[in-house]
Amino acid sequence: MTLSLRDHISVLSGPDPVVLVSVAAIKGSTPREVGAFMLITSGKIAGTIGGGNLEHQVTLQVRSVLENGVANMPASGIKRFPLGPGLGQCCGGSVEVGFHLLSDGDRADLRTVLADIVACPVSQSGRWVMLPVDGGQGRTELVGADTTNAMMLASGFGTARGGIMVINGLDMLCLRLDEALTPMWIFGAGHVGKAIVQAMAPLPFDVHLVDSRDAYLDLPESKKLHIIQSDRPELEVSDIPSGAHVLILTHNHALDFDICRAAIMRDDLGFVGMIGSQTKRARFIRRLSDRGLGAVEISRLTCPIGIQGITGKQPVVIAASVAAQLLSVREAQMAQNQMTKTASDGVVRL
Repeated sequence: MTLSLRDHISVLSGPDPVVLVSVAAIKGSTPREVGAFMLITSGKIAGTIGGGNLEHQVTLQVRSVLENGVANMPASGIKRFPLGPGLGQCCGGSVEVGFHLLSDGDRADLRTVLADIVACPVSQSGRWVMLPVDGGQGRTELVGADTTNAMMLASGFGTARGGIMVINGLDMLCLRLDEALTPMWIFGAGHVGKAIVQAMAPLPFDVHLVDSRDAYLDLPESKKLHIIQSDRPELEVSDIPSGAHVLILTHNHALDFDICRAAIMRDDLGFVGMIGSQTKRARFIRRLSDRGLGAVEISRLTCPIGIQGITGKQPVVIAASVAAQLLSVREAQMAQNQMTKTASDGVVRL
């Protein structure tokens, strides 16, 4: 099993028939989320739907059908797998697994989109594949970034990776092929700020590091790290997109206050956190209240930041704790906003 998109591209470039296997719906506790997918051929696998006996049995079933020839294989279908008694997995839930045999054209189109993701992993609306639930109706369609359909799907599913949606009267299984990255603004490029940047690098966040000091902005930019020098960092807050996470850890408490005030006055940010002690929090709350901010605005501030119980002060320890906290916040927001089909909820209808 391989997980790199380059390995997916390699599988799609080979001569063997390819079956795209995906998590179409879930109920209860499951090893992967809706939208997870993998590619299976007679000799290769790329990606994962959660490993364990579920993935093993799915792989065996696909390869058994492939051995009998693709002419006898349905173009698409969805099958329910209970994880408890049937598969001996202790998750206890059930997974509806989608099976889609890719045509030569589908493989070429999917290969092109995945190569685009490797070259440019960040997109606002994502790249998607729409797959027919009923093999007799609809056709597979690849959706490029920032197209009308991509924006529709991103709006419908939010940060979730997909699910079943009714489109033009047909049930379609929609899978986001790239990661739905959460935008993050980190104010302060000191030791802790840089440690957090490094901790977030492999995680699903699109990071913007802001500081007024050129000398501290010495990290190399990447596709998921953007360096911003600003003489007035607090003015950058107005340009932060809705849903973004904000961390405030500058070298100056007065600057912290100005950024904090600007951030919590917005009601559309996903998280506003500031490094500091309970004493700093109390002082800031008092000052914010004196400036006319109410309980609702002040409640948007998280300070101190990090997982409760982790008390280490080393930058890497703080960074690990904050990364875990932000992942937890992100997961909670995804669960709240998720509009995917489950075994009991029906489908998204747009």
